[in-house]
Amino acid sequence: DTPTQDNETVLRMGRKRIEYKCVYCALADANAKYKDADVTILAPSEKKGQPVEITRTSGKWNAPEGAVFVAVKASHRVCQVTYRAFTNKAGYDTYVAKNKAQLSEPKPLTLTEMIAVAGK
Repeated sequence: DTPTQDNETVLRMGRKRIEYKCVYCALADANAKYKDADVTILAPSEKKGQPVEITRTSGKWNAPEGAVFVAVKASHRVCQVTYRAFTNKAGYDTYVAKNKAQLSEPKPLTLTEMIAVAGK
């Protein structure tokens, strides 16, 4: 984490808490290692201290209305910059503008699209 931005992503499954570097890593593990479990993922947003809560209950994924994701393939070293969640499109646009150097050809994704990217 930095003074202006959270970076740690957390997956909760029952009483288990697993920390990840980015939302992609958490979604990928949820789909591969914990595919039958109900999970909650707290993904850092553009607002420090206010993560985007992603849940899977009975196999159905949900995120807050208006949530947007960015997924630009890059080294795991910088995945906390290139795979992120946002509370809305305006937050996405501001973040992309500030991080142009590391986000080549970004595109806003829905939760369904982000899950598909993480499943590859």
